[in-house]
Amino acid sequence: MKKIVIFAGTTEGRALSDMLAKEKTEHTVCVATEYGRSLMDEGPYTRIRTGRMDRAQMAGFLAELAGDEGAFVIDATHPYASEATGNIKSAAAEAGVEYIRVVRDRDDKVPETVRAFDDMSGCAKAVDETEGNILLTTGSKELAKYLENVSDGTRARTYVRILPSPESLDMCLSNGIEPEHVIAMQGPFCREMNKAVIKQFGIRHLITKDSGAAGGFAEKIEAAAEAGVQVYVISRPCAEEGVSVSEAIRLVTGKDAGSEKKDISITLIGIGPGGAGCLTSGAEDVLAECDIVFGAGRLLQGISHPRKYDMYLADEIIPVLEKEQKTDAAIVFSGDTGFSSGAKKMLKALKNWRSDIGICVMPGISSFSYLAAALQVSYDDACLVSLHGKNTEPDLYKLAEKVRYSSKTFVLISGEKDIPRIAKKLKSSGIEGYMAVGTNLSYEDEKITKMSFAQALEYSGAGLACLLIVNDCPCRRPLIRVIKDDELIREKTPMTKECIRHESIIRMGIREDDVVFDIGGGTGSVAIEAAMQDPGVRVFTIEKDAGAAGLIQENVKKAGTDNVTVLEGDAADLLPGMEKPDCVFIGGSGGRLRDIVAAIRAKGSGIRFVINAVTLETVNETWDIIREYGAEDEEAVMISVSCAQTAGSYHMLRAQNPVWIFSFTL
Repeated sequence: MKKIVIFAGTTEGRALSDMLAKEKTEHTVCVATEYGRSLMDEGPYTRIRTGRMDRAQMAGFLAELAGDEGAFVIDATHPYASEATGNIKSAAAEAGVEYIRVVRDRDDKVPETVRAFDDMSGCAKAVDETEGNILLTTGSKELAKYLENVSDGTRARTYVRILPSPESLDMCLSNGIEPEHVIAMQGPFCREMNKAVIKQFGIRHLITKDSGAAGGFAEKIEAAAEAGVQVYVISRPCAEEGVSVSEAIRLVTGKDAGSEKKDISITLIGIGPGGAGCLTSGAEDVLAECDIVFGAGRLLQGISHPRKYDMYLADEIIPVLEKEQKTDAAIVFSGDTGFSSGAKKMLKALKNWRSDIGICVMPGISSFSYLAAALQVSYDDACLVSLHGKNTEPDLYKLAEKVRYSSKTFVLISGEKDIPRIAKKLKSSGIEGYMAVGTNLSYEDEKITKMSFAQALEYSGAGLACLLIVNDCPCRRPLIRVIKDDELIREKTPMTKECIRHESIIRMGIREDDVVFDIGGGTGSVAIEAAMQDPGVRVFTIEKDAGAAGLIQENVKKAGTDNVTVLEGDAADLLPGMEKPDCVFIGGSGGRLRDIVAAIRAKGSGIRFVINAVTLETVNETWDIIREYGAEDEEAVMISVSCAQTAGSYHMLRAQNPVWIFSFTL
């Protein structure tokens, strides 16, 4: 008989145990706490061991498995439990037992507004500089480290969400967290529950870990975005290699997870804007023949079926499907399944749940195509944008940049309150045109209203809406975006000149959605030109001189580059609390070049550096840094520029200081 040990304490660990029990496979589950034990079902095939173990204790516990060719150790501990994983792996190797690591999927796309940190210390220090209530959802183990790095005032505005276990409660109370600031609940939580907690406690900042789908990470992000809350994420310790829950079951038992249940089929259906007339005949046939229909209440109103469930989240729907022995289910989504639809996330969740079930996706009529038809315009030359659930100021800036270069832009919005904000951003960006607002499309009270941007500032309509924005004079997108020196306000502040600036930015190799640091901002010329390359680029420019920092703000406002953030202070002091950049420009270091490079390199590898040097001392120091760090792709060029200036009826060359441009990757 196979000897199987699961180190659990997570959703994946419980799922593994349940699956093995259903396969009548004996196994032992190790959990650290009594609370973890209470979540498990002990039975004829499941034995539970409670209590924390260090590496030596684990090795002793696994010694009885030594020499058994059918033995397995399955590590289903939390993605952040790096110490536990290291101990389990070492103990399994010592016992000569096959080790399997079950890994949790990361989210494909985390909004760029989220601030990421390598550890709790840096995150806590960043939050300590803010105002407003804080929701800490990283668990009681991170609490002490958080409190070490925040002030008493920040402690007083912090709410802690923990597991409802005596151990976690004691840790909160012993660390001085007031009882009314402790939220003891068992997750994961749906988006609505997260929003309710955020609203109840007036939360403005949310700290979380990248806990994946099983930990409800996406639901936290969505709730925070809708509530306008800033999210701070503690990054996972490292990128792990491992297998999914279903693959672990296959490796251990030789059978696919749920192999006895191959009789569930699911169809994801796009039903258009929502009116019954938008259903395709194929969708009507599926809905008439299926056993169960899931969807948001609004979408189910026009569907006649004896078994309708007002559900649209995977963690609500899957438990219902688990109880069904044989079923054909349909899940309906508004619009088209291929554009900003919940069908994308649902499809991933269903495949993670059961890889063997049949899933079909049926497209629907998008709001874009419906509105285009109603307006009798084409959209083959239009730009398509979704602001649904992502309507922050940076999102509005990116929309304005898309509208600037497109004659037609269709926009999905979060609600009617977005319309005046969009109009304000377009007007402030100097764009001329109008918008057509389609509300309650396909319903009896459908309405399409054309208005200027000025009129849209006063819009107060209600209902489900999407937009067509028409730009009367779209710009032609420049292939290389630069800014001239005379376009900047300079006064007496040092500035990286045009030719040097252009070459430095080229050598940074900036890509879409990159995070760029500009150290020693000066006039902001490099930060602004870097930001102009793509609206998705986020630039943080650091300047320690208060006057220069104010000047950068003026230039940023003049250039309209809303994706530039100006930070005043010493770079070496500010950098530890910032996220990892993709590329860094250092134009001035205040004599702390080594400290600056070390602080950035500590955030990870693969970061592109460009350093400008005008003194021989800086040149030598940069060469030393390149050698000491073993930099890759290093290049160095010295550029000397002379500009022609008039002198009476003649033109004479006036030389600028020669500049060394170093570029390398650490």
